[in-house]
Amino acid sequence: MAKSLETWSKLDNSAKIYPMLVSKKNQNIFRLSVNLKEEVDAEILHNALAMTIGRFPGFQVRLMKGAFWYYFDHNFAKTKVYPLDPVSIKKITDKNCNGYCFRVSYFQNQIVCDFFHAICDATGASEFVKSLVYTYLNLTGKEVYSDQKIMTVGSPVSQEELEDSFIANYKKVSLKQLKVKDLQGKKAYHIDGILFNNAGNGIIHMYCDAKQMLDLCHKKGCTVTEYLGAAFMMSIYESQIKDKIDDANDIQLFVPINLRKIFPSKTLRNFSLFSRIGANPYSDMTIDRLIEIMHENLKRDTDKAFLKDKISTTVWAEKFFLVRFIPLFLKRFFFNFSNMFFGKTKKTATLSNFGVLDIPESMKEYVDSVSFSISSNTTTPLSLAIISCNGKLCITFSRRITDTDIEKRFAKYLTDDGLDLCVTSNFWEVDNAL
Repeated sequence: MAKSLETWSKLDNSAKIYPMLVSKKNQNIFRLSVNLKEEVDAEILHNALAMTIGRFPGFQVRLMKGAFWYYFDHNFAKTKVYPLDPVSIKKITDKNCNGYCFRVSYFQNQIVCDFFHAICDATGASEFVKSLVYTYLNLTGKEVYSDQKIMTVGSPVSQEELEDSFIANYKKVSLKQLKVKDLQGKKAYHIDGILFNNAGNGIIHMYCDAKQMLDLCHKKGCTVTEYLGAAFMMSIYESQIKDKIDDANDIQLFVPINLRKIFPSKTLRNFSLFSRIGANPYSDMTIDRLIEIMHENLKRDTDKAFLKDKISTTVWAEKFFLVRFIPLFLKRFFFNFSNMFFGKTKKTATLSNFGVLDIPESMKEYVDSVSFSISSNTTTPLSLAIISCNGKLCITFSRRITDTDIEKRFAKYLTDDGLDLCVTSNFWEVDNAL
């Protein structure tokens, strides 16, 4: 059994960075939305959330500011559900979420869950969302069964769910063994465009048949991540770089690597690292070459020994005794200073492929589809996220700029390859351009 979290607890190694990245306009948030086949009952959803939160002590917390680090304290406040805000992936604050680091909303047939990255990554969040939807369906009288795929209300909470798996997989290394260069990267091309005059993200969903996508990727001899990443980079190149190659830095995609697939871990906290995939623009760039670049980089960055060294490098900084005792306000100052001049220059965009959200067979007749979105920001104003569930694959662009040319080119590449797409948008650019 897991220990009670009704006292303070540390943020995991990866989570420590996210509170320091928060600014007036930017916050690292991601969204999981479940589209049901009938309209959501807000009162039943409220009851389902009140029941579900007790099963997930790692989510029943409030972010606090300490002398040296941020930390979590148990949140005794009641959970609430909210009508969906028109501002997509809106910042999560103490005031608008009752102190929690996540928000549950509803709109028509959608259950929408936003998470501040400090408490979890998408894998941890997905277990919470599956449990919430399962509980909701039960409360509406649906006959659904967990099939050992749901962390049901009342089931035991294991200590492994609360583990900081970075610390668990850390090996002590000397200063000479640190892989600092592997974390640095090169200067990246920055997507240009007119920013929205209001907060929020423009959202475009592209739905297709998951099997049709897999068949296409098998035919091309690549994975879904490799194919869609190549199409994304090619769309950026065609839209923004092709006519100014001599002045353009590399296209640098950040692709999260779910470390649970490589190391033994059942944590619901953060446990992922990024693969930085760089492509130097040239005049006859092709998707086939970009697929090769995606494959080569992902193969390198998913090597277990390579990742073990990266984990040790990231944890070393936390354990270094001088870093531990620097006051938090100085940590924030140094971090923001270095990020302003170095970190923000190293990324063009993020591409995150969650994979398959596995739900019980009995739930599938009530779930139409699922979408996954990640917030963009003013420096990297375009992000791409992918998820599939119940035979439907959803590709989601979120952006801070008004122009949609990259998305249009991306969709054309997919349809030219024979994929049947259904495209939806929140049309944020219509009323929010400067």
